[in-house]
Amino acid sequence: MIIECIETGEFCTDTYLIVEGQSAVVVDPGADYERILSRLSELKAKAEYVLVTHAHFDHIGAVAKFSECGTKVYISQVDYEMLIKSDFYVDLGFFGESVERFEADIKVKDGDSFTICNHNFTVIETPGHTPGGVCYVMDGKHIFTGDTLFYMSVGRTDFPFCSHSDLMKSIKKLFALQGDYNIYPGHGKSTTLCFERKNNPYVS
Repeated sequence: MIIECIETGEFCTDTYLIVEGQSAVVVDPGADYERILSRLSELKAKAEYVLVTHAHFDHIGAVAKFSECGTKVYISQVDYEMLIKSDFYVDLGFFGESVERFEADIKVKDGDSFTICNHNFTVIETPGHTPGGVCYVMDGKHIFTGDTLFYMSVGRTDFPFCSHSDLMKSIKKLFALQGDYNIYPGHGKSTTLCFERKNNPYVS
């Protein structure tokens, strides 16, 4: 199994490739579809699934291209409903951006679990940065946190539809998990849950 990060788009979104044999899961394909595809080709893998942590444009800009090619898209029910209501004017209140429309194959919610590419995933709802933000826990060892939790930082809550109090509750929900996990955030470098519990200055 390979977990590889590619920075995509002008906001340097961390797009993750989880490669198992000839199949791959792509987490938050924010932009640069052809570059992601090229790297998957080098790894001799095909994108079978896309996991979306939240519906800001810099995390979903390339989702439609994957969907058109038959890749199954997982996204939170809450954020997807907001996308539909806004006609995919997907900034949810900032920057005035929109992306190409796509269909959600699976709309996830808290506690959902599924197995794809021989890996087990569990969904944790972590609202705050967006109303429907989620984290994906893989194999009880790794968490893809989107823009909820970063290395020594947390997601912004100064955009419309954000909630600082909700974000703090979400992070404490993550911190309450037993044991340690590798944290793969939506921007910046990876970290661990134990490190953030002890050192993150934004969480009291």
